[in-house]
Amino acid sequence: MKQLVVGLGILVLSVSVQAAQVEVTEAWVKPTIPGTVNGAGYMVVSNHGDHAVTLSGVSTAAARAAEVHQHIMTEDGMMRMRRVPELVIGANESVIFQPGGYHVMFFGVKIPFKVGEQVAFQLQFADADVLAVDAEVRPLQ
Repeated sequence: MKQLVVGLGILVLSVSVQAAQVEVTEAWVKPTIPGTVNGAGYMVVSNHGDHAVTLSGVSTAAARAAEVHQHIMTEDGMMRMRRVPELVIGANESVIFQPGGYHVMFFGVKIPFKVGEQVAFQLQFADADVLAVDAEVRPLQ
C-alpha cells in the first residue's frame, strides 16, 4: 500500500510540473459585431515542457459555450471552420491562434465584447492543470 501512495504522489507531482510549463501569451479577443452573439479569441500557447500536452477544451462564464476551432481549406477551395476536440502541443513547441487558423470560438456571448475590456476563459488540458487566461478585447486591424 505504501508503494501505491508514493507512486500516486509522484504522478501528481509530474502533472503539476508539466502544467506549470504551459504558457499563454498575446491573448486577445475581437469585439463582437453588433447584432451577433458569437466571438473569437486568439493567443499563442507554448509548451516549455519535455512532454506533449493535449488541449481538450475551453470554458468561460462570458458565453454559453467556447470551443477550439480551425479554419481549413476544403477540396472545392472554400474556407471552412471546424471544431478541434483535441489539440496536441508538442514538447518545446508553440501553437499560434490567429485569424484564418486556430482560434477560440465563443458561442452565445452574454455581454458584447467591447474594445478595452477583458474576457476571461480557461484552457482545459487532458494531461495538465486548467490554465486561466485574461484576453484584452482589441479592435480589428
